[in-house]
Amino acid sequence: MKRTLTLAVTAVMAVGLVAGCGSKPSQTYTPPQSTAPQPTDKPVTLKIGQLPIVDGLPFWVAEKNGYYKQQGVNVELITFKSANERDAAIMGGQIDGMLADPIATTTLYASGTKVQMTAIDLGVTKEEGPIGIVAAPDSGITDISQLKGVEIAISNYSMMHYVTEKLLIDAGFKPEEIKFINMAAIPVRYESLLSSKIKAATLPDPLLTMASTQGAKPGKLLVSDVNAKQNYSQSVIDFSETAIKQKADGIKRFYIAYNQGIADIKAKPQDYMQLLTEKANLPAGAAMAFQNGVIPFSFAQAPNKEEVESVVQWLADKQVIKSKPTYEQLVNSSLLPAK
Repeated sequence: MKRTLTLAVTAVMAVGLVAGCGSKPSQTYTPPQSTAPQPTDKPVTLKIGQLPIVDGLPFWVAEKNGYYKQQGVNVELITFKSANERDAAIMGGQIDGMLADPIATTTLYASGTKVQMTAIDLGVTKEEGPIGIVAAPDSGITDISQLKGVEIAISNYSMMHYVTEKLLIDAGFKPEEIKFINMAAIPVRYESLLSSKIKAATLPDPLLTMASTQGAKPGKLLVSDVNAKQNYSQSVIDFSETAIKQKADGIKRFYIAYNQGIADIKAKPQDYMQLLTEKANLPAGAAMAFQNGVIPFSFAQAPNKEEVESVVQWLADKQVIKSKPTYEQLVNSSLLPAK
């Protein structure tokens, strides 16, 4: 995810996570012909909600390169200004699917909006979606152990809240030693950190990299989930149960096009730096925070059971949800192309 120093930064942020290294595939993506749905003259329309964040790059590449049309599916990418607007749209049936994260999906499902995670978008590996804690330039904090009792700026009950708490527990913190301050707007959090109005903040890339490496007085990166004990941060692609029942074939076609977009990103990442910058409303030069110009993505695959159940348990412990949906209720991998 990302954010800009102004509205641009705001737009860039949203769901969940973003990344750091690029890799070239040994071959392009070729779906098995025996299982791939064939293009049709009567395309299904899929309305997919997004936020202007870097996680959306495969969607934009597939659109730019005409892969949706090739697969005979009409994909309408609808950009929302906030996660609340996006969630309201899927609750009201105005969109079929959305780019979200496991925390948002689980919360919606537990509250009665039946959506399912159909694939990981970003965060198949820990390297794909760095989120980390940065100390302010004038805080005097140079080691994670110094964060005991220090308020860390986050957005309450978000993916970054979850990741921050997990990273600190992994570092040996006791729950009573962990302190937070709610600062939901990432641009405000970013600027407050660099001006030392707060002592520490959790940020996604590229702001994570920018905050800890750029400027006359950069902050100090204390910990990132790249080196965590397990993979904590992910963004996911959701579809409503209604869309899954009524438009399954169209969703399968969407995923073939989506994977073709990822293959293009892997093969020539520099070709999509400008598209990423424009669509994600990144500040000038922010894309350079990523090696090879863009973040890495893996081909679509289902979320890991252990990782999903960890999120569900955390939300239950925080009393954000009253009942715990099962992995089987939250995840539907039947729409992914066969490997």
